[in-house]
Amino acid sequence: MTGLAIGRRALPLLGLAAAMAQARADTIDLALTCDTTLAPVLRRIGSVYTARTSARVFVFPTGPGLILPQLERNIQNDILVTQTPVIEQATQQGLIADLAAPNWRNSLVIAGRDGGSALDLTLAATDPTPATDIDGPAVLSRLGLKPRRVLGAVDCDEVAFLIANGSAQAGLLHMTDVRVHGLEVIQPVPAEVRTPVVYRACVTRLAGRPNPEGFLKFLATQAAMRVLAEGGLEVQA
Repeated sequence: MTGLAIGRRALPLLGLAAAMAQARADTIDLALTCDTTLAPVLRRIGSVYTARTSARVFVFPTGPGLILPQLERNIQNDILVTQTPVIEQATQQGLIADLAAPNWRNSLVIAGRDGGSALDLTLAATDPTPATDIDGPAVLSRLGLKPRRVLGAVDCDEVAFLIANGSAQAGLLHMTDVRVHGLEVIQPVPAEVRTPVVYRACVTRLAGRPNPEGFLKFLATQAAMRVLAEGGLEVQA
């Protein structure tokens, strides 16, 4: 068989290989870093996005105070969803490539297994550390609450765990935590006591995978906003 014949026979195979390469590019995984409290709802949105596009979204929850150091150390992040002050600082440092709108607000509440749980017994609240954005004792003090005991926690997941196992009757949680853990709101925390957290999504300068912007655009769709609302977030214009 001549080289010319072999070349002609190889052309369809080359075309198939090119098509397969394009398919792999279209379905390549995306790495998304977010505040710990956002992980469950963003995983659900990621599943919907995967069903529509075949592109998988791997969500990596991280304490709010640790996200910027990760970006500064060039740890791989395609997409970032975090609080606006962190986004603004990252933008000033040239770490952000593209931003999405709208914003999402996450209110702080006191919640328990029962909406009528007592607030004068044992409450769980996060200690002020880089793992959380809530200074629990300070919020309880501003609310004028004087429980018999306050259990410190590293993050809201631990607060929910302490409520679930009966160690605390109630605790300070984001609405996203209330929804994912199936708890009931006892009372909201007024904005003058603690302003609700506002989040934004962005593509980072570290993005090395195709079309992370596609996921940002999806976040603004009705399907995504429905999942966000069900997960406890309020969409802001």
